[in-house]
Amino acid sequence: MSATLLRSPPNAHGADSSFSSRADVLAVLLNTNRLPTPPAVALQIVNAASRPDCDPGEIVALLGTDPALCGKLLKAVNSCLYGLKQPVASVQRAVHVLGLTTVRSLALGLSLPAVKVGAGAAVDLRDFWIGSVSGAIMARELAVHMRRPSPDDELVAGLLRDLGEVLLRQAFPEAWAEHAARHSDRVLTDPCAAELESFGIDHADVSAELLAGWRLPDETVTAIRYHHRPDLIPESARACRERAELLQFASDLVQLDTVAQDQLLLTRLLMTAESRFRMPHEALVAFLQRIAPKIEAFAGVLSQDIGQCPDFAAVLAAGAAELVNLTVENSRKKLSGTVLVGATVRTPVVPARTPPPARPDATVCAHEGPEFLPEFVAKLPEHGCRLAEYNLVQSLGRGAMGVVFKAFEPNLRRHVAVKMLAPELAVSETARQRFAREARAAAAIQHDNVVAVYQVGEAAGLPYMAMEYVPGRCLESHVQQYGPMPIPLVVGVARQIASGLAAAHAKHIVHRDVKPANILIEDETGRAKLTDFGLARVADDATLTTDGALIGTPFYMAPEIINGAPATTASDLFSLGGVMYLMTTGRVPFPGQNVAAVFGGVTMGEPVPPEKLRPNVPPWLSDVIARLLRKAPPERFPDAGAVAAALNGP
Repeated sequence: MSATLLRSPPNAHGADSSFSSRADVLAVLLNTNRLPTPPAVALQIVNAASRPDCDPGEIVALLGTDPALCGKLLKAVNSCLYGLKQPVASVQRAVHVLGLTTVRSLALGLSLPAVKVGAGAAVDLRDFWIGSVSGAIMARELAVHMRRPSPDDELVAGLLRDLGEVLLRQAFPEAWAEHAARHSDRVLTDPCAAELESFGIDHADVSAELLAGWRLPDETVTAIRYHHRPDLIPESARACRERAELLQFASDLVQLDTVAQDQLLLTRLLMTAESRFRMPHEALVAFLQRIAPKIEAFAGVLSQDIGQCPDFAAVLAAGAAELVNLTVENSRKKLSGTVLVGATVRTPVVPARTPPPARPDATVCAHEGPEFLPEFVAKLPEHGCRLAEYNLVQSLGRGAMGVVFKAFEPNLRRHVAVKMLAPELAVSETARQRFAREARAAAAIQHDNVVAVYQVGEAAGLPYMAMEYVPGRCLESHVQQYGPMPIPLVVGVARQIASGLAAAHAKHIVHRDVKPANILIEDETGRAKLTDFGLARVADDATLTTDGALIGTPFYMAPEIINGAPATTASDLFSLGGVMYLMTTGRVPFPGQNVAAVFGGVTMGEPVPPEKLRPNVPPWLSDVIARLLRKAPPERFPDAGAVAAALNGP
């Protein structure tokens, strides 16, 4: 059967094909050996993963340039070998769960064969790779534009969406060429229906079946299965449908040069851009211009001839040697008693092999890159820069008052977060004082549930502070992705936040912006840490409040602050109640379509009791949340320590 099928698959002539024909086609297609990797991409991954001091972010970024390697890594992560309770759909998450050593082993093991194949093997699939990666880049940037919670998950979904196409191409090359010629007019308008006629199955269905077999999350599999037909996903699965719509739009943008030749298709695309993604024509053009350099850079990588690489042999040898080292190291750990418990890897201490000499890498060398300049706040140089004893290596995000960078401190061989006041605010003496106050306030708090401040300084006229780097995600992202948290986890996280607030309040510091985005959950330990004291003040300091500014986040702001009263420790407790409500129910206590509606709910309304939205909420926990959300400050708990004690249960 296989020899015949490889030349010409069953022709089903529509969606009513027999199940046996579809099963026969899938039996041939679901062979991951047919998923090739561009050798030039694999070479870069081998080069990066061969370094014992490599940056995990570099591995994640490189895996994001190849659908096959990304998919195979996720397949390995989700296999029964690691015993994960929840499926993983993010390469970054895989690194955090398994650890860099294991991921390096997997990346090297998957990439080395692709490099050895040579440059000519993937020439005919170059356009596919560019289209696939371009669509993934667009999906991620669209997610950022729409402020979706996990843009990197959209990147992975974008990478994996069309794996079925490369499998069809590889398994049935002659039939694919015939199909492409016969249905050239339907490639854009209805590709899945055309493929059903030619193969008895479409590429989106093949991709979904492949990923389901790899145990990827259902929401990722379903979105990919219907990314050409999002309307088939029920409204009840809204998040999944939105992902499918995003993938469909990204796929259309990849083929914009062809779409533009059909007035009807172009009109539909422009209408979708404006109505669904809030991008009128000018904004869409600006969006495409912004991401074009990323796509061009990837296309340049594919054009490289690895055979001409002067270090080709050395890179291969180093990769092979390091893979052997990692294999030996992993084996030793297993023999020493490494235990996998759910998603947590616990490894006894074992003697480490002597590491090779450190290479001059941006994350470990204090003498690489230019000195920091103010313009680096807007765009960090490709290889980072030097800031005092730190190497700035990555921009992590922007807040109300500044920019946060990931940095490496070579002297102590640790990563730190460096928060710097934005240049446009640095000209204001008031803003500089506020930033200095933030640093002093945060540095005064020494507690496991508060992000530590290591140092305060100034560079190129901009004040900065170096803080503890917490690998993980904020509580807001966690709830947006997974919904309401298990009750024991709600209680545990809330108790930690209350303990952190108690430590701050003991120093007479009011946070003034307690919200899910300012609570970090550490990946390795699950510990909650309160961060961003940018709005904190010493309780008896009124020197910077004369401007009358209303500071805080509406959904979690205490009613007395809205009414013009100064923030107190009781205001932080009200905000904590709002955070607990979100963790418990998945929604804010006082929703509204605009700020005025939210303020009205906070000051006048009453939240729906948590047990009405989630029947399994214990009455005692519902009572704690209700007490924290009382309008009058004296009716709340007397202090954060009392809240922590109450969260020990009845």
